[in-house]
Amino acid sequence: MTTLRVSLSGIRGKVPEGLNVAVASDFASAFATYLERGRVGICVDGRWSGTMLSHAVFAAVSAVGLDVYDLSVLPTPVLQFLIGRGIFNAGLSITGGHNPEDWNALLLLNEKGAYLDSIEGNEVFNIYHSREFSRAGWDEIGKITKYIPDLGAYLEFMGQFVDAGEIRRAGFKIVVDPCQGSGAVLLRDFAEFFNLKILTINSGIGGKFPHDPEPNPENAAQAAAVLKAVSYDAGFLLNSDASRLSLITEKGDALSEEYTLPLAALSYLEKRPSSIITTVATSRMIEHVGRKFGVPVIRTKVGQSSVVHTMEATGARIGGEGSGSVCLKEFSRGYDAFLSMAFILDLMARKEKTLSELTSELPKYHMKKMKFAMPVEKIYRFVHHLKEVYSPENPNLVDGIRVERQRGWFNIRPSTTEFVLRIIMEAETPRVLEELEEEINEKLWSFQ
Repeated sequence: MTTLRVSLSGIRGKVPEGLNVAVASDFASAFATYLERGRVGICVDGRWSGTMLSHAVFAAVSAVGLDVYDLSVLPTPVLQFLIGRGIFNAGLSITGGHNPEDWNALLLLNEKGAYLDSIEGNEVFNIYHSREFSRAGWDEIGKITKYIPDLGAYLEFMGQFVDAGEIRRAGFKIVVDPCQGSGAVLLRDFAEFFNLKILTINSGIGGKFPHDPEPNPENAAQAAAVLKAVSYDAGFLLNSDASRLSLITEKGDALSEEYTLPLAALSYLEKRPSSIITTVATSRMIEHVGRKFGVPVIRTKVGQSSVVHTMEATGARIGGEGSGSVCLKEFSRGYDAFLSMAFILDLMARKEKTLSELTSELPKYHMKKMKFAMPVEKIYRFVHHLKEVYSPENPNLVDGIRVERQRGWFNIRPSTTEFVLRIIMEAETPRVLEELEEEINEKLWSFQ
């Protein structure tokens, strides 16, 4: 089975079968060759293979003649923020994000701190496949410098988009699980800035992950148990590079990661109306938020690159996905779990409501997310087959196929980060959800 995945976000694979020193060196060389010049910030998320891969990347980028700034363990969104502020000309984050700990990735960030768009990505991939890398002379090799970022500036700017005073006065008590990832380096500063009493678990950086790093109810058991025991106001679960976030209520109920974007949007849009960019695989809850503020919801392909570049093209200020991801264009060009936390604490403080009260005001839907293993070549044939089958229903074909019905919807698409078919369905009642699942399973098995 292939264990290397190449997409606009970069290159992702299982270590060492797919992603290893040689692959990392070649891909970093291609990116540096594409950039030609400038300062490149590089960070890792703390997982076991990060140090090994980072040394390969440092050497490759400096060999092309670009200066390397080693930020060590740092959340990807902080690097994106720094690039957006002009500290670096581009960046590279070595992080598996939500993938299991035996996977890692090289995520490429352009001059704005965003994931590459399709044109930029194709240029880098062409260089990578051609192996026509630039090489600097012995006296033009780029410097490798340790860099300690100003986290205070990051938090101060974040405070401009929420009512920091209200959050501080509320004196919230929160539980946070960064899953041994890079988010741990920022938690104490974040808590101090917003006057939070914070209890962290799994906040040692590196080593074995205590659970899969994807923020969702299935991985929230430890944090939920701790929150119940201490009776705090909320709990937060981060992925390994602090780009995704899921929530736990004051009652200890772990919420679907689908709640993060609607709640963050409720906080932001009350003060700054804007259209909302999301994907074809995100809950209808976001339409409820759009209707509340009279703004459109525009759906695009799954992935940070698609969402952020659609925000750029449409002028939308806020966007995100049902994976627990939120981007605010005025802040940075990346998904940021700390910004998401700030939005949700802001909403709780200003409305003087608990997290469970806020979520109860959103529509109640029933969702199921599935992954179906299938040979890569067969995945695309199956999706093409479904497009023909469901053509009378005028499906959304932006990414795979999304079929809308009065009481539910489903999206079936090839994953961009794993070699699987992703199936997401949502309905108003458990019975309608069950009917959708039966319908899709019948299509799957009849195609085998």
